[in-house]
Order: sequence, then structure tokens, then C-alpha cells
Amino acid sequence: MNDTNLLVIKEDNIKKFWLSFITWFEEELPGTGILQEYYEYYDNWNRGTYYLSIDFEKEYKLHYGITYPNILKLKLPRMEDIKMFIELAFHEWIIFEKRYNFTVMINKRLSRFSIPYKLQNGRLIQEGYKTSYYINNILNYSMFERKIRYSEEMITSQEYLDKKSALDYIIDALQFILSVQNGEKVIQKYKSAAKSINEDENSKVYAVVKSEIEEIMKISNEYFDIRHNEYMNKAKQEREPIQDLAFIEYLYNRAYALLYLLRIKADTDKLINAKKNELT
Repeated sequence: MNDTNLLVIKEDNIKKFWLSFITWFEEELPGTGILQEYYEYYDNWNRGTYYLSIDFEKEYKLHYGITYPNILKLKLPRMEDIKMFIELAFHEWIIFEKRYNFTVMINKRLSRFSIPYKLQNGRLIQEGYKTSYYINNILNYSMFERKIRYSEEMITSQEYLDKKSALDYIIDALQFILSVQNGEKVIQKYKSAAKSINEDENSKVYAVVKSEIEEIMKISNEYFDIRHNEYMNKAKQEREPIQDLAFIEYLYNRAYALLYLLRIKADTDKLINAKKNELT
């Protein structure tokens, strides 16, 4: 779902969320001990009141290199502008130890007004993949987790290069988790990964997972220009460039779902050991 569709379908929700947020941000947040002291001031008249003291124009020029869009005065800002404001607040204006409190507040309001975004690790990301399983461990950040997080942010962009980069990175992450499986040959690693989901090689689950691994890797390595700059594949056939943004999202979500399943079920010690080997 792009920003245009989101504004059409959820326009009233965005208005209500933003009104709720700015009321809290301007009237309730100052004096709570969440903002850094530099960004608020205390007026000791009339029983004392805290106010915001943020030079938004300076902050936007300093951190984004753009003029401040006066977003706090807008009734219906773009999600892109909301994202920039909240992320800037998280990283620059909120006390480090209070970022969790800020995150909880933001996510409660997003949920209350049915906005399909969440603040996670200081980034406002669009929720797309639905699951009741959550992954809390960070496994091999440089080779694995960082690529996944980057891809999650870029896939929601409407820019071709961003979406294409997201697809490249999620395939890279999938390739990595496959590369650390048991076996010397590629097919042995695919089988090992499938067995991490179901040990019974005669089961339909094993067959489906193994087939899906083979198909996605064939698509990325042989059919299209994913992760490869070479015009021809190993079979001397042309790799087809992907231009359709919706199709890029389809391939991304297909690979993401498989990767998520492997992250839940696969032997995570392999990823941890891979990180240790990387450091030695």
C-alpha cells in the first residue's frame, strides 16, 4: 500500500492520529522528563508551565538539509513527513533512556487509529508482514539483520531504486542463512534448511520448503537481475530486468516469508558461529 492509497483509505484515521499526537507533543510532553532539557523551557508564572523550545527550522536544516515543512500546523500531513518528524524526535530530542517510553506512546496511538505503521528501533516502518511469531535475538547484525532491517524500510518506498535495493538485500539475507547450513554443495544446504523446518524428508512440508528455496534462488540467480550485474546467467541466458514495482514487492514478500520461517525454525547457532568466524 503506497502513501497515495493510504491517504485515500485512511485519511480520517491519519487526521485523528496527527491531532492526538500534536496535542500530546505540544501540551503534555513538556515537563514529563522525556524531552531533553535543551528542547523545553519553564515559565514560573501562573503556577509554572513547561513549553516546547525547539527551533524546528534549524533542526530540519541541520539533520535533513531541508526547510521545516511546518508539519505541526497541518491537519493532514503525508506519512513521509510524519515519519521524518517522529524519527527526528526519537533520535535528537528525546532523552536516550526515555526512548522506550516515547516508542510505546507512538505505537499505542498508531494502533488506536488503525495506522499500519510502527516505531521500531527509531524508525517508523510500514507493517506488512503479519505474524504471531516474533524474533527477539539479533543474529549476525552486519551480514544478516542489518540487511533485513534496511530492506523493510526501503520496500515501502515508491522509488524504483529503493524497492529494487530492498529486494536485493532480502535475497542477500536469504542467501546468507542458506550458506551457513550443513553440506558442501548448494543442494545439500537447501536440504539442510528444509530439514530444519521438518526432519521428515518424505513429508509434504519438507517438499514444499525445499521446492520454495530452490525456486526463489533460481528466480534471483537465473531469471532476473537480482543481486547480479552480469547480463547473462550461468546458462548464457539473458537476465530480465524487473521494472514493475508491484512485481518487485511480490518477490520481496515471497522471499521475506521464507526467510522469516527459516529464522524461526533454523539452527540459530549457525548464524552465531558465522559471526564468530567473521571476527576471527
